Amino acid sequence: MTQLAGGTAADIIQIDYKWVSDLAAQGELFVNMNDLKDRIDMSGFDLNFAHSYGAVGNYLLGLPTGLNALTLAANMDFLKEMGIKLDNDWDWDKILEAGVKVQQKDKNKHLLYLTTNHFNYLLKTYMKQKTGNNFIKDDFTFGFKKEELVDAFAYIRKMVDLGVVSPFEESVLFDHVGSEQNNNWLAGKYGFLTQWASAVPPVMAYSSFPMDVTRYPVPKDAVDPGILTTPSQFLSINKRSKNIDEAIKFVDWFFNDEEAILILKDCRGVPPTVKARELLAEKQLINPVVAKGVDVSLPFSGGPENALSLNKEVETIMHDYIQQVGFRRMSPEQAADNLMRDLQQKLDELKAWR
Repeated sequence: MTQLAGGTAADIIQIDYKWVSDLAAQGELFVNMNDLKDRIDMSGFDLNFAHSYGAVGNYLLGLPTGLNALTLAANMDFLKEMGIKLDNDWDWDKILEAGVKVQQKDKNKHLLYLTTNHFNYLLKTYMKQKTGNNFIKDDFTFGFKKEELVDAFAYIRKMVDLGVVSPFEESVLFDHVGSEQNNNWLAGKYGFLTQWASAVPPVMAYSSFPMDVTRYPVPKDAVDPGILTTPSQFLSINKRSKNIDEAIKFVDWFFNDEEAILILKDCRGVPPTVKARELLAEKQLINPVVAKGVDVSLPFSGGPENALSLNKEVETIMHDYIQQVGFRRMSPEQAADNLMRDLQQKLDELKAWR
């Protein structure tokens, strides 16, 4: 943001889909991709998908670099040892049942490892599956009732109390590093970790055991399946660039040229264009685990998260009370009351700024 404001930013910038609304609120910092359809071949993109995550109104900030999905990445040796099948029909009750089974066999092992960010994903997904709403609605109101939030916090507490997830005291030590740097994962103490499909290959490279993926839990009675399937990132062109013509040519080459496609392969997830997917599949250059992670998740995609649900201050408040529940400092009821109080204050502020 400092570089963009000061005119020193790069010509082409990779942005996270979570930042789209906040960046658009600063004005048109990037060239509107909808104005470039005669200069960049977008025929292979799903532009409805691109607009769902990368546009505010008709202002499309960038083009997606890949398709991604939140998955359960599995240590197959662990599951075999514990007698757990890698079925593609996990729900939250089955997670508890399998987690208890693990603890009965070995108290030092846990079915699931989650970082703080992934507990945020769990909470929002769990709530969306129950309510069908985004965590925060576009009108600055809650997308849930108090009893639904209490239920979600109670589920997290149950996971902790039953040993289904690794203790917060243990997992918090690895909050800011990749799972491939978590020595407990590498030592085979966890069965699953939640992981974006595109980020599974680096973990596989460091793990001494075979890995596979399955879809994120979805209850059979879910109002919305809720699984996060998203663009990996967006590639955007700086509107104040002195080299806009060259940047446009590069972006067109980056997405559509066979040489570029073969260089990039699937390092940003499943490629966003039909041409790239077909070319890489033909040459067997798509990591089958990445492709599987996206394929099993797409049929259970939840609607895109809105800007308020992705707001960093909102997510920080969520994080704080998940920690209070996970460390057993607050009951689910206390955490729900406090989170709703703090969220209301923040939403009042955000609404006043709009």
